[in-house]
Amino acid sequence: MKLVREEDWRRERLQALVQRFRDGAAQLGLSLLDSNTPIQPLIVCDAGTALQFSEALREQGTLVTAIRPPTVPEGTARLRITFSATHTEEHVDRLLDT
Repeated sequence: MKLVREEDWRRERLQALVQRFRDGAAQLGLSLLDSNTPIQPLIVCDAGTALQFSEALREQGTLVTAIRPPTVPEGTARLRITFSATHTEEHVDRLLDT
């Protein structure tokens, strides 16, 4: 509770990282669901593609989970991109580059 009360910079940093990612994703034409939270869902449609993207990102050193049916409806498989205040701008940029 002390951190929540005294370290607003963590929330501000996290929100800045999310906005950086959303701006970069928009420039790349990526299909994100509307979310201003640290969890950014990137729609990729089918489960196979979601798994392929997740594995390719992992091979590049980035952990992004594939979410697929039955957890989400058919045709809405996605990557679950999750940010924390310990991430850096470089992490966001590397994810977008990858």
